[in-house]
Amino acid sequence: MAPTPFTLSSTTRSWPSAQVTTVRLTGHVDAETWPRLAACLEQALAISAGPYVAVELGTGAELSDAAARQLIRLVLDGAGNTPRLVLTGGWSSAEEAAPGPERTPAGAGSQNEAEVHDLRASLRTRPLIAQAQGILQERYGLRDAEAAFDLLRDSSQQHNVKLRTLASVFLSAPRPADGPQWFPGRTRAPAPELNFAPWLSRSRVPRSAFAEAVLSTALRCVRSPRGLLHVADPLIGPQLEAHQGIPDALLDHLTRGPDGAGRGPATDAMREGRRGALTDGLADARLTEETRQALRAAGIGHAWYAPLRSASGESSGVITLYGPPSGPAPTETEWKALDLVVAQAGEWLDWHRRTVMLDALEQLHAQGRALAGKGRG
Repeated sequence: MAPTPFTLSSTTRSWPSAQVTTVRLTGHVDAETWPRLAACLEQALAISAGPYVAVELGTGAELSDAAARQLIRLVLDGAGNTPRLVLTGGWSSAEEAAPGPERTPAGAGSQNEAEVHDLRASLRTRPLIAQAQGILQERYGLRDAEAAFDLLRDSSQQHNVKLRTLASVFLSAPRPADGPQWFPGRTRAPAPELNFAPWLSRSRVPRSAFAEAVLSTALRCVRSPRGLLHVADPLIGPQLEAHQGIPDALLDHLTRGPDGAGRGPATDAMREGRRGALTDGLADARLTEETRQALRAAGIGHAWYAPLRSASGESSGVITLYGPPSGPAPTETEWKALDLVVAQAGEWLDWHRRTVMLDALEQLHAQGRALAGKGRG
């Protein structure tokens, strides 16, 4: 029998604190191995003591189109009154990995790729929002899921945060105790200064507008025409927040993560808190061949990575800057200018997470209690 392409484990996540049961996919899953994976997921759900079960799609995870549909629909169908499954990472499909002659015929392939792309889009948004709706409905005794969605939407709009971002923070936050406040005794800090964009110091600035300003400034610092900014998400890892000069085909690939599918130099820079660079024709073993080809097809030959971190060392995101094959590397002066930008950006993102996002959670809690007439804890 072939090795099992998944493992079951339990880990503790540091912020917010939570014990998480994880099923990690490491190999090929198709119609033959799906029943074993489904049984493993049932086991994980039965033993989980945490707020959800994480299905981690690691480097090397490959799902057939049928398995991908089954997995995503299992997540969507299970988004009821309690959180069940949360998918993290990205996968390669068998059709994407196959060489030319073995690929699906053009017509069917285009249709299959479009369907899987749509499912991936649903994966990035709908499960988190649906799970948040279910918990809100159960926690505050709301009449239905629509009332829960109204709470999420109102808080999202009031605090200028994306609905998916709010849902993710809500799902990963500790359960509130009985009482009118979710985080009693919390001190609300003022927005930190941003010397490169002083107009962004207001509390209600959308994170997306901040990310666009940071990326534009970073690109000017190193005279680069192309780049991306990914922000750390407490549940599903780095999420694309801003981009500039990236062709659509490459952008679709990098939407899965800053290195495409799986871990690579951008996520390493983010995790280690150190700059990274690819200056030797993208010849780095951490890049998948699919990502390397996508970068080269876009005319990219160099890449530089600048992690965004708070003063306490917590990771907030990563900026990726691209250059053509014959382009110059940033000078030391340019790096110093970029360092000032990323230091302030990391502090702002950490403040936003600990202040604006918690303000949004407090509003959810207050309005949920008001609708229920009492707190259910």
